[in-house]
Amino acid sequence: MPHCQNCNFKWSWKDVMVLSLKGKKECPNCNKRQYISPASNFWVTFFTSMAFILPTSFLRAYYEISSSWIFLAIPIYLPLVLLVLPFFYRLSSTRKRFGKTIE
Repeated sequence: MPHCQNCNFKWSWKDVMVLSLKGKKECPNCNKRQYISPASNFWVTFFTSMAFILPTSFLRAYYEISSSWIFLAIPIYLPLVLLVLPFFYRLSSTRKRFGKTIE
């Protein structure tokens, strides 16, 4: 789980999920605003998309499973991805976009 950049407080899974939906959240311990780091945001997006693309292409190519079965598996697969994602986030005290600090 990620730690606050100011006070090194370990965030809970619920707090990280709120942060991932809003993009910013105050630390529960020191009340300083925290953001998802740009590198963390990139890698979480990359691995989430690859987690969908690679298994579906592998299953269709080698096992000839139809698209309808793959779409039926998504409601099972999506909660698993959401359970694991908060463990890969890193926090930042500043909000950056395209290498420039915002706010």
